[in-house]
Amino acid sequence: MRLKPIMAGAALAVLTACSGGGVPLTAGSTAPTSASTPGGAAKDTMVNVSTATGQFTENFNPLVQGVPNLTGTWGMIYEPLMFFNQSKAGDVQPLLATKYEFGDDGKSLTFTLREGVKWSDGKPFTAEDVAFNYLYRRDKKDLNAAGSNIKDAQVLSPTQVKITFTERMYTKLPDVAGNQTYMVPKHIWEKIDKPSKETNPKPVGTGPFMVGEFTPQSYTLVKNPLHWDTGKPKIAGLRFWTYNNNDAAMQALVAGQLDWAGMFMPDPDKQFVAKDPQHNQYKNEAHLYITNLIPNLTKAPLNDLAVRQAVNVALDRDKIIDLAFAGLGKPVSPVGLVLPLFQDYVSPKYASLKLEYNPDKARQILEAAGYTKGGDGYYAKDGKRLSITCHLVTGWTDYVSAAQVMKQQLKEVGIEFKAKEVSFNAFVDIQQKGDFEAMLWNAWGGPHPFLMYNNILNSKSVPPANQNMARYKNPAVDDALELVANTPPEQADTIKQALYTVQDAVVADLPYIPLQQSSSLAEFRTTNVTGWPSEQNPYALGLPFSHPDNGIVAKNLQPAQ
Repeated sequence: MRLKPIMAGAALAVLTACSGGGVPLTAGSTAPTSASTPGGAAKDTMVNVSTATGQFTENFNPLVQGVPNLTGTWGMIYEPLMFFNQSKAGDVQPLLATKYEFGDDGKSLTFTLREGVKWSDGKPFTAEDVAFNYLYRRDKKDLNAAGSNIKDAQVLSPTQVKITFTERMYTKLPDVAGNQTYMVPKHIWEKIDKPSKETNPKPVGTGPFMVGEFTPQSYTLVKNPLHWDTGKPKIAGLRFWTYNNNDAAMQALVAGQLDWAGMFMPDPDKQFVAKDPQHNQYKNEAHLYITNLIPNLTKAPLNDLAVRQAVNVALDRDKIIDLAFAGLGKPVSPVGLVLPLFQDYVSPKYASLKLEYNPDKARQILEAAGYTKGGDGYYAKDGKRLSITCHLVTGWTDYVSAAQVMKQQLKEVGIEFKAKEVSFNAFVDIQQKGDFEAMLWNAWGGPHPFLMYNNILNSKSVPPANQNMARYKNPAVDDALELVANTPPEQADTIKQALYTVQDAVVADLPYIPLQQSSSLAEFRTTNVTGWPSEQNPYALGLPFSHPDNGIVAKNLQPAQ
């Protein structure tokens, strides 16, 4: 299944212009015919990748969400200071920075930078560039809709930069230095007055790849010969393809026309591996995300808690997971955290709590709230039928199937549920504007539970600041999140108690209606290239749209012998 996080803004106000995740799979109009450039020599190997639906829009802007940028912008072309590996707990690797140090009671971070790094246009990457990146995000209002928490950025030496903040940053290092803050060159971006409007067709980055060719059906990223990581990448580049839907992309994958994908398939062993057991493999990046039915809390009918409660108990998640997600997901905790990764942070009173399936209770909740069932079998109030329109991306077949199952389950309790499929670009637009009643989308976080909660619950994280798509606002939750952010990691009990407060609100308010703990499949072929992540060597997430992991993976691939 695809990683819907795909457009995360930052968990920090300062980082609102950046994004997390990516858009998955589905792609295709014209199929690739070869995994190599003309000549077929090993050094010419091109990796064919499927990542998107519909036609590509030429946008390589790493700073804003707006129109979604192209896969590879983050991670392959542009890099952050550090890499936080979500496949392996506690694995933090240096990229453009080799060292960090907190100071000023958590309100400053000093980074020591890697020496000898160059931008792809040949100019040196310097401490001035790093300071510029933070100040640019602070000063450009269209990058900081929710306001910036950056106070200053000072160059201490050619290889040291000190960033000061208006708040403690203990829990926010992954956002400040990781996949929410990609470095751009000062000498180019200082001339751009309105970064949110910039499509950046000729990007200059420090990453392992540069832009090659572009068409609305496919584009290439080619090896950056100036990349700082000596000897990498070992492949010539990657070609990205777009298909109309999952089925078309899967056909191309099974036919050997693709090397890398991240698509949902009901039975990957039978549908993919069995077609070529010697070369076809996949990695289940299991349970990194929570798939939610996201209510817009500013619009009827889901701004009514009673309606959310009724929907919540009317859904048979086991059946949704089996019928729509091929049984690859798992039951989700009512507190909305990824388990068992964050089990130690779950309040004792919710440790064994499970989501309830009780259609009779759903009807009782609605009737107690003043809804009455009409002759058409649907509940109504004040003369208006209880009807929910849910947006989802066209071609994402697993979500389309989930909506069909939910429609039937909700109909049984007297709630009309209508799915509305739109293009991915349109989907992004309605997310940002709040022009929807409900949507299907994933929630994700990072190496600490704070990041998940801050992404989707903090009132400062309402788009375009971040991923609080529900537009949830609760002062008690904001205060608890602020407490976590201001507490040094060694004060674990204080952090846990604050997270328990957040969980009380999540269970009581149902700001999101969780459906499953998601499974994300990454499919690889070793016919042309090897070096993919594996269960034995989870050096990065294997999903082609997850960043900066995709850049880490791509530069570690090597032509098959």
